[in-house]
Amino acid sequence: MVGRFLLYLAVFTASYAVKAELYVFPAPSPEATSHTLKIEITLYEEQTLSAIERKNIDLLIKDTYQTLDKSNATSALSEINQRYKGTLPAWLYSAIKRCEDWFNRTEGNISCRNGALYDYWAEYVQGKHDLSRREVRRLARVARIAEVNFNNDNSVAFASPIQWDLSEFTASLAVDRIANYLTSINIRSYHISAQGLETHASNQGFSWQGTVAQEAVIQNGRATDAVSNPSTIAYIRPWQRPVLSTSKLASLEKGVLSHSDGWPSAKFQAISVADNAFEAMLLAHFSATKTAQQAMELVNANPSLALKLIDENGRVFTSNTYTARTSGKNKAEKNGHAISIDITLPLFDIADYRGPYVSVWISDEKNRLVKSLALRGTSERWLGELRTWWRRVGRKNEGLVDGFAGATKKNAPLHIKWDGLDDFGQSANSSSLILHVEVAREHGGRSYEKIPFTFDSLTSPITVTGTDEIASITFSLMN
Repeated sequence: MVGRFLLYLAVFTASYAVKAELYVFPAPSPEATSHTLKIEITLYEEQTLSAIERKNIDLLIKDTYQTLDKSNATSALSEINQRYKGTLPAWLYSAIKRCEDWFNRTEGNISCRNGALYDYWAEYVQGKHDLSRREVRRLARVARIAEVNFNNDNSVAFASPIQWDLSEFTASLAVDRIANYLTSINIRSYHISAQGLETHASNQGFSWQGTVAQEAVIQNGRATDAVSNPSTIAYIRPWQRPVLSTSKLASLEKGVLSHSDGWPSAKFQAISVADNAFEAMLLAHFSATKTAQQAMELVNANPSLALKLIDENGRVFTSNTYTARTSGKNKAEKNGHAISIDITLPLFDIADYRGPYVSVWISDEKNRLVKSLALRGTSERWLGELRTWWRRVGRKNEGLVDGFAGATKKNAPLHIKWDGLDDFGQSANSSSLILHVEVAREHGGRSYEKIPFTFDSLTSPITVTGTDEIASITFSLMN
């Protein structure tokens, strides 16, 4: 079942009014079917859709839902699930192949292979059996380790434990197919909205503004011609979302189903940005179930992606790419308070070298937490060895470790971009701040450095040479 969440949209232009034409699919009429969720298309620049073009879009939406309908034994997805091989429509072949790319990129944490797992949850919701955590882990594992082979003729062959299921992403695939169709008929400026997915592209530099959980997100039109890729925002608020729901039933459990272990997770509200709706939704699902640093590492390595996470306590985490992909005029940029921080760690010539636990945070002059920037290591036992961080931050912020920490990484350097906003997305308004870096290594030493600074003092980079577990710290204002 496609995720149930809300994203409210207001479309505007920066300097002049533009006539907009709104189309709703399926059309509101007695003959309208419930084959899909409502999809809205808004066209600008006095563009319109002809009757045949509207019919083509309606057929395209129906085809998307029917092709991915596992309950229909004759659908393309059902047929390959029954035979463990088959030739697919080009768009579906591309979707499964892209999902497999994400499967490999995330080490199985994003998957379209888990049809048997979703069937198990559906039977549980229907009261056919009790819920076994051991069984859901088994179903996720057997799908994860099975082999898949793709061929150039749009055919795929795979092992029997796999049952393809793209139901979580059906609406996003419909949005992408609509966007491709609009481009093919030379529609230059449009906005598509479907069940919380937002897409906008323009060759005239129009902007749109979405209100996501009472927060404004502005995306500047980046397209320079009619064939440029659109940008998409996808939004999930997992703790308000049943793990699985049908038209008649919904699970009492809330969250997003983890594709790696089959169990629901609800770590973050995820606002993800990508060049297409399908990848935006893949990213949103991944990010809602992983720690902030796991998600940010993935996104920061891919300039086409951007991400904002908000936990239940209102803490905000953003990727290095988020500002560039959304408003170019956010609070940090207006104040010139974006900072780059580089931390290098020494490598010791030790046979049993273990990666150190690291914490980096900003406080005010009274040592009150302003912003958590990095946390390597997940064992609470060894996080306690980061004594200053644990005393001032860790033990006072329940859930921070579970939602924020990432794995240790030997002596890999840390490169951090701080946008000048505090843990709750507000401008850091203290005139005097302190950068804290603390490192502790299992069976090794512990080092701690604190560097007072003001934004005004960063006219040139500040470099501090550390001792023992810290080699050096450099930070400066970003241009």
